[in-house]
Amino acid sequence: MDNDTLMNIKIISKNDITPSIWDGGKTYEYVISPADSTYAARDFDFRISSASIEKTPSNFTNFQGYKRYLVMLGNDLKIKRNDVAEAYSKNEIFAFDSADQIQSFSLGTDFNLMIQKEGRPFNLEVKTLNDDLESSVVFIFTLEETSVKINEQEFKLNVNDLLIAENQEGANLHLFSNEILIVGWISNFVQ
Repeated sequence: MDNDTLMNIKIISKNDITPSIWDGGKTYEYVISPADSTYAARDFDFRISSASIEKTPSNFTNFQGYKRYLVMLGNDLKIKRNDVAEAYSKNEIFAFDSADQIQSFSLGTDFNLMIQKEGRPFNLEVKTLNDDLESSVVFIFTLEETSVKINEQEFKLNVNDLLIAENQEGANLHLFSNEILIVGWISNFVQ
């Protein structure tokens, strides 16, 4: 089988997204699934976004029933989670229950993934790529301009691009890049 029958690949640029306002700045929604769900209705399986944190302190939006993964893209993150101080380095994954009370004391830009807690098996890593994955959805968020190979097909990506590969046949994918990326994969996913 060729890659075209195995995968649906979409590249989304941050420049093509109209931001929304949250308590501390702007949020850019790259993808929400299923496509007819909405952030406001809180009826999605997962949502990938990037947000600016433009004021301190700022309060993260609460969501019952979701796990959230946040990665600061340019600097460290200093927060209080349920009134307990915590700190995370640039590109370190901060995983938390989205119902937690989070107050941020850092400015900058972040990557966000929200996924239903009762959802599917899921992995998220910040790393270079040279992996074989068997997953129904793989996403790659770029921290700098790079190229990514999926099987033998090469994709040129700009800073803050999101590549989503829907692996419709459940085939084994080989992913490769020399650059550090945010990589996630969800198993047993049906759009």
